[in-house]
Amino acid sequence: MKSKLVLHQSALVFTCCTALILFLTNNNLLAQRKQRPDPANAVLKVQQLSPELEEILKKWETESAKIVKLEGKHKRFLYDDVFQIEKRAEGKFYYEKPDKGRIDIAGMKISKGAKSKKKNPKTGQPYGLKSGDNERWICDGKRIFQIHDDEESYEVFPIPLDRRGANIMEGPLPFLFGMPAATAKKRYFLKLMVNTPQQIVMAVNPRRPADAANYSEAKIILNPKTYLPGAVQLIHPGKNQSTVYSFEDVVANKNRGLIAGLFGKDPFHPDLDDYQLQGKVVAVAEDKNVQKPVQQAVFKVPSMIGKDYKTAQKMLENMGLNSKVYPGKPALKRGQHKFHVYNQKPQAGESAQQGAVIHLQLYTEPKSAPK
Repeated sequence: MKSKLVLHQSALVFTCCTALILFLTNNNLLAQRKQRPDPANAVLKVQQLSPELEEILKKWETESAKIVKLEGKHKRFLYDDVFQIEKRAEGKFYYEKPDKGRIDIAGMKISKGAKSKKKNPKTGQPYGLKSGDNERWICDGKRIFQIHDDEESYEVFPIPLDRRGANIMEGPLPFLFGMPAATAKKRYFLKLMVNTPQQIVMAVNPRRPADAANYSEAKIILNPKTYLPGAVQLIHPGKNQSTVYSFEDVVANKNRGLIAGLFGKDPFHPDLDDYQLQGKVVAVAEDKNVQKPVQQAVFKVPSMIGKDYKTAQKMLENMGLNSKVYPGKPALKRGQHKFHVYNQKPQAGESAQQGAVIHLQLYTEPKSAPK
């Protein structure tokens, strides 16, 4: 019983760290932007749920508040339905409440003859297998470091003062942080799919545009005995990619002696002397609610391919970039969706300054094709 509890706790904490990472990456330094109220949030009404789901949310909130420290191993599976590719990665994770975390990710070696379990629904052919990227994510409570080990480079994402500590629940997956049930109902559409003595399965859809820019749906499996997540699937905004996490060899509330021995005095402060800083850096004052830019540099343009144009424009806006959309070829083939981006300039990975215009070309209505 104890090992099962720890396993479920690991899913909660690792995905929490992932939530913070996704939030700061996709919104690319919200600390630089003036804080503005979310008008959509002001008009959202509390969702009315069944007594059964209300009780689940209440117990979930209570149980998720008990975690202090965790470490363990994880596996990550990224599925691309457009190119029919599965990317596999694995690594270790470490967490200290309330807001310190480390995730080491390394691409898994694909053995000869290995096949993906996911298949093309029409042909029955399994997806192609590829090794995932080698990277690390480290959060020291004030900053997140995204470290690209293959390139020996890194980026820094400072955490706004009002999002540190317990307020980390304001990330794109706050339901995994033990968000109060009342708040969860206001921000999300929640649906109970399965409720048995073996498992609880819920589907969560965002109501706010800011959340929808990060994911369109999350499916969460809960352990009914602990009310902690046992598995998490994230559906990306374009709905043609998804990510699944699994966990093993997890130890809860362990002293940091082993971790410190492996990574030095503090696993949450990386040694980056031989790595090159990339991206845009912002310093956040520690004693005042002010934010001052200390370095303005070029940064890499993210990929908008496969995203609907509203999501793409919102993400670029949050990064301090402008955008223009253009009608392109009609959506005629499988995997092509109208009003979704299929081409962009500058291309993903190219450099751009704040305020630059990213040109997005969209699939149009199928009927617009020439006869």
